[in-house]
Amino acid sequence: MLNKFIAVVLTSVLVTGVLTYWYYTPMSERASDTMYESTSGVFIFYLFFVFPIILVAGLLTDFAVGNRFKVISSTWRSLIVQAVLYVLSGVAFGMILIFVFSKGDIAISGSLTITGSVALLYFIISRLTERTRRLA
Repeated sequence: MLNKFIAVVLTSVLVTGVLTYWYYTPMSERASDTMYESTSGVFIFYLFFVFPIILVAGLLTDFAVGNRFKVISSTWRSLIVQAVLYVLSGVAFGMILIFVFSKGDIAISGSLTITGSVALLYFIISRLTERTRRLA
């Protein structure tokens, strides 16, 4: 369980860092009569929303997918099947979030690509933390 929580924290920080980089307005491009947030403010704002989503979605996906496919004989086949299922679950969670909280003014294909990528990133970090803690 500690491995999963470490994976959630690392994935949240990485995703939040990328979002902060994408949406931060540099000083040279700012308008004179407009208020902007600092980089740390934007980071904390995104982390506040990203962390719970990745926590819930990641733990539910781990419960549904991670424990079910340990019986496949080939480790590569098991990893590929799990990675695909994690991406599909990320897309499914993204669809749920879009349809529940969106008012229709969102790019659905881009959003689902991001959610699938975040799910794959969580899967990779989760496996790496399991492996490093097992070796230590």
